[in-house]
Amino acid sequence: MKVIEIKKTEKIPEITLDDKNKTFEISGKCLPENIRNLDKLVTKKLEKYLDDCMEAKKSSSRKTLKANFKLAYFNSAAAKFIADIMMLMNRYIKKGYNIKLYWYFHEEDDDMLEAGEDFAEMLEVPIQYIMIPK
Repeated sequence: MKVIEIKKTEKIPEITLDDKNKTFEISGKCLPENIRNLDKLVTKKLEKYLDDCMEAKKSSSRKTLKANFKLAYFNSAAAKFIADIMMLMNRYIKKGYNIKLYWYFHEEDDDMLEAGEDFAEMLEVPIQYIMIPK
């Protein structure tokens, strides 16, 4: 079941939260006109989903939620949106929820790799980096 399903446009990335496959994914360009609306919508639904999962699955056998960040480009306003998502996930990681964050970047895109490293350092969140070869 898709808890979040936002279709990609020229300025908004595709954003999905798939309960069946335990994946959260944000991909594409992120340059929305009104980032606050997108931020509130996504973080509110994600937080409710994680709260529900924490309540329903108090055992250590629960599946890992994979969070894939596959951004082609984002502006400075969108950086806060991305940080909000990562901070929210990090709060649940600290509560014991199994979340793995993956930051995808193209082999030749050093700026996108550095952006992921900056998020990891600033937010003190564990991120695994996945290079997409040419």
